[in-house]
Amino acid sequence: MNKKLLIFNFGLLIFSIIVFGEYLINYAKFSSAYILFLLFFILLALHVFVVGLIINKEKTYKKNIKLYIILYIILLISLTIFINRPDFALFDAHFLKNYLSEINIIPFKTIIHFLTGNINLGVKIYNLLGNLIALMPLSFLLVLLDKKYESYKSQLKILFIAVLGIEVFQFLLSSGRLDIDDFILNIGGAILFFTVLKKTNLITPARHLFNSDLNIPQLTKYIILGLVSLAIIVMDILFIIDLNVGRNITQEHDYFYAHPADDSCNSLRKVEMDNYDLYLNCINVSFTDENDYYFTLEEALKNNEIDLDNLNKYFKIIDYQEDVTVYQDDDFSMYICNDSKDIYVGSKDMEYNEECSND
Repeated sequence: MNKKLLIFNFGLLIFSIIVFGEYLINYAKFSSAYILFLLFFILLALHVFVVGLIINKEKTYKKNIKLYIILYIILLISLTIFINRPDFALFDAHFLKNYLSEINIIPFKTIIHFLTGNINLGVKIYNLLGNLIALMPLSFLLVLLDKKYESYKSQLKILFIAVLGIEVFQFLLSSGRLDIDDFILNIGGAILFFTVLKKTNLITPARHLFNSDLNIPQLTKYIILGLVSLAIIVMDILFIIDLNVGRNITQEHDYFYAHPADDSCNSLRKVEMDNYDLYLNCINVSFTDENDYYFTLEEALKNNEIDLDNLNKYFKIIDYQEDVTVYQDDDFSMYICNDSKDIYVGSKDMEYNEECSND
């Protein structure tokens, strides 16, 4: 019985990770669905946990800790390499050209920028709180894995290697810039969490929690396992449906049509939106939704016909910097400021001239 349960556990995990990877790479690289992806991996970890409760053997509990670490690493790579990142490429020439100029080696410079700057709250939370808690699960799992990681020296060694590894992969795949404040937030947050565990004597209770069946009746364990498995399968199906629908819509539907403004145009046309400004650089753009209803770009944005959180549905992302994300259609380019959310639209060969940094 235990063998069949383990096969089911590994089979569901592998299938779910493959589905997630396919969805992530092909459709959701620039999605902001962090909570959705986090929930998905929590369900996978919970599935492993409940299987451990059912088998209730020391050997299985130890193997499960390693599975948690693997799931965590996959999620961490997704968050730091793929999600809300440009199309990754090995040693991208454009990325490397600007890499050195965007490195930050001044401690707290980026932290102060996010704390004091006029920046969207969601961006602040992602960059500050997200970096602060990013390695806390790793610190916790290390403690569960082996008692040797109860020392600050062992924790710091692994945490530093983890952050350095992230930075190296971001450099190799052209998906992020080196920032000393990432080290400060990532390692500082994890060490703070580890200190709380030690000072409150929670390490031993935590080990007990992950190394016993908690005296839960066997029938209850199977009911919980069934519910968790069902939730994971439902999310797998939704990922598959969303992936295929997204592909079909992108391939079959031409959303935008652009043409130059009249010959007398020689400056940006500003259109005030609800929470940002739209700037049109001598170009007119129309948008047609899935039902073939026609809108000007201004109307589509004001009526929320365009999903600004998932612009990769309509465009190819050709660049991502600290202050701007650059999108491109067959006929025009669009720059969106990451802080102010102002939008600049112009011809396909329009060049970015630090407009967002001057907002």
